[in-house]
Amino acid sequence: MIRRALLRTAALTLLALVSRAGPVAAADTPTADFLVQKMDEVMTFKTRTADSTLTVVRDGKSETRSMRIWSRGWDDSFSEFLSPPRDKGVKYLKLEKNLYMFLPTTEKVVKISGHMLRQSVMDSDFSYEDMLEQRALLQDYAATVIGQEKVEGTDCWVVDLVAKAPGQTYARRKTWIAKDTYVPVKAERFAQSGLLLKTLTMHDLVDVGGRRFPSRMLMRDAAREGSHSELKFANMQFDVALPDETFSRRRLMKGN
Repeated sequence: MIRRALLRTAALTLLALVSRAGPVAAADTPTADFLVQKMDEVMTFKTRTADSTLTVVRDGKSETRSMRIWSRGWDDSFSEFLSPPRDKGVKYLKLEKNLYMFLPTTEKVVKISGHMLRQSVMDSDFSYEDMLEQRALLQDYAATVIGQEKVEGTDCWVVDLVAKAPGQTYARRKTWIAKDTYVPVKAERFAQSGLLLKTLTMHDLVDVGGRRFPSRMLMRDAAREGSHSELKFANMQFDVALPDETFSRRRLMKGN
């Protein structure tokens, strides 16, 4: 009887420990809002300058353009294409949710809006709407942690983001956030119907002034079979002083 009582007590103790294991494991999972906020902190900066190349690969053929980029947070940016010769001098200015383009052949500034925003930038898989994206995702999306996966050997939390209201460029996003760096190493973007529209992956993290930041981004448009676009950054500098003139419409019309 004593032995049975001891075994019963041991079994109940073990059952209690097992029953506690579930809540402890769940408590170890960060909230979706925390993960998205940490991701935004990693990917957001006061200012940044960089040399970059945009390579478009389609049907086995590739074309590369080079440009110089100046950015202030996610609201403002200025970019100027340096090559090839036919694109040299083309400039883009983003001011919050407004986008302007300067074409040296016509010497005119054009505001890109409406249906034009869905067009691709320099025939790439990046659209003008992609250029206008801002990082305040939690304002527009409800986030949920839906699992854990590895992406190219990196342990990630998988976060599902669903638009709170109609009108967003992407009705839903599925994002893989690295556990160690909080970099969004992969993001799938969906239409309201559930159709996969685009997949963005980030690669080759570099250390710049103590900040870990991806130096290569790859975009695939599901509607453009056999195509992808790669955006690479070099000579990145963060939190450098940039005068307000850097992000002005007047600068579009003149040289640097």
